[in-house]
Formats: sequence, C-alpha cells, structure tokens
Amino acid sequence: MKRRHTLRLLGAALTSLCTVAMPPAQAADAFPSRPVRFIVPLGPGSGSDTITRLVARLVTPELGGQSTFIENKPGGDAVLAVQSVLASPADGYSVLMLSPSSMVINPLINDNLPYDAQKDLRPLATMLRSAAVLVTGAASPYKTYAEAMAAAKRSPKTVSMASYSNHYRIGALMLQQGAGVEFNYIPYKSPGQVQTDLMGGQVDLALLDVGGALPLIASGKVRPLAVTGKERHPKLATVPTVRESGQPNYDLYVWIGLGVAAKTPEPAVKTLEAALLKAMKQPEFTTYVTETAGAEVFTVGSKEMGEMLASERARYRALSKQVDLTQK
Repeated sequence: MKRRHTLRLLGAALTSLCTVAMPPAQAADAFPSRPVRFIVPLGPGSGSDTITRLVARLVTPELGGQSTFIENKPGGDAVLAVQSVLASPADGYSVLMLSPSSMVINPLINDNLPYDAQKDLRPLATMLRSAAVLVTGAASPYKTYAEAMAAAKRSPKTVSMASYSNHYRIGALMLQQGAGVEFNYIPYKSPGQVQTDLMGGQVDLALLDVGGALPLIASGKVRPLAVTGKERHPKLATVPTVRESGQPNYDLYVWIGLGVAAKTPEPAVKTLEAALLKAMKQPEFTTYVTETAGAEVFTVGSKEMGEMLASERARYRALSKQVDLTQK
C-alpha cells in the first residue's frame, strides 16, 4: 500500500517535471512540419511563376529542408488565387504571390471584391521590382512612341492596346490620358497570348514586363517604343522613357512579393519572413533577377512592405480622381 502510494507520487512528480521542462516547440509540431504551398495567380511559364519557383526552391534549406511546391491559380486578376489562400487554414502552409493588382488596384476598381486586401492578407516580403516596356510588332508601321500616339490621336480607338492585367491596363490608361488619345483595348488572359498576337500583328501595342519582352526584342520579333521607368533601362539603353517621349510625370513599375492569410500565427509569419529574406540574399537569386528577368532586386520585410502598400494605395487613390480606372 505504502509502496503504491510512493509510486503514484513519483509518477506525478515526473509528469509535472516533463510538462515544465518541455519547450513549446516540442509540445506542438514545429513549423514547418510538412510541405509549404506557394500559390501563383498566373499560369506556368510566366515571369512571376518562374521567380516564385526559384524562391520556393531557394527557401527550402532555410526551412530546415522542408519541401515546397507551386500551385498555379490564374484567373480574375488574382482573385481566384487569393480565394484559394483564404479558403485554406491560416497556418503558414499557403503562401501567396502578391502584386499591385491583388493588393492595391483590385480594391480600388472592384466594389464587389470577395476579399479585403488590408484585413485578409498579410505581407511577408517583396522579391523584385521592374519597369515595363511599351512594344509593338516587328511589322508594325509604328517605329517610335510619337508615331504610335500620333496615329491614335488622328483616329481614336483605331490603335489597339492589349489589356491582360489591371496594373498594365491602368498603365495604358495613364498613357492615354497623358497623350490625349483613346486606344481600342483588347482583353487577354495572359502575357503569352499578348506576345503571340503582337508578333502576328493582331494587336498594335502592349505594355510587357521587361524580362518577358527582352528575348522578343533581341530576336527582332517585337519593337520597343518606350520604357516606363523614371530612367532608361540598362538592358534597353537606346530605348527612351515615356518621360523623355513627352509625358514628364509618367512612371509605372511592377513589384512582386509574397504574403499569407492575415490570421496566420506570428511564429509561422516570422519563420517564413526570415527564411525568405535569407534565401533572396543568395547570388543565384540576384543573378536571375538582374540578368534574366531584367529587373531590380527589391527585398524588404513585412513592415517595410506594409508601408510600401500604404503609399501605393494612396497614390492610386489619388490617380483614380483623375483617370477612370474602371474604364475598359
């Protein structure tokens, strides 16, 4: 009897000791304990898809060797991808590729958006930033930016402009307003379709990301007319900026980042943010962004990315008072 009582006391003591000594990370599965999904709101082979795949691969060692995989969810200007993340548990295992469309422009132009970009999503880190380039087909009669705008001014809505994302569509509306012209907007679902029709002469003009346009320019399949940055692009040094071409206040940049559902636990957010920022310091990432994508390495953490988003929202909100951003 006494012996059984002693054993019970000893067992209780050991249980208490283990409970106190066991660190929180052992009390629950350490994050990440299973593969992390990266969701891309564009199709395979797009520039955004390629850079996200690279980062997903480079971050694996920083997550203790935990594997990652890509899931493409194109459609609705990123709405389908956002919905996929928000329909999943907010546990850090679903990481979303973010862009100006999903985080800044969609909320401005869509009153029925099925998510709140500021309340439902939390930024983790940015990856890159790039200007765009206004291009036309190699067989196009337009040899310069001025020629294209002059034709659009002479005959409104006869010069066609490809429209495949809200961000670039708004960039085209800004061009239109500044030049005092009116384009005929042709809707597309992906930049690949735009490139094909540019080369075939089915559409006159398009704004493309520099990385996607560079191979086509180098092979003579499309002709660059102007770049949208404040300065000339180093890989397109002979191509003037839109500012040089007659619109002194124009600039358009696209950035790409990553985020998670807003209710994701803080430990998972911090783990992902630190791992991503470390992965993007690797030379392979820098080389790809600057040499292959023709972009600028732009890596900041969640706090700085949140501040950037606030600034961009204010900028486009002010722009919406000057340009009808809902115009098709």
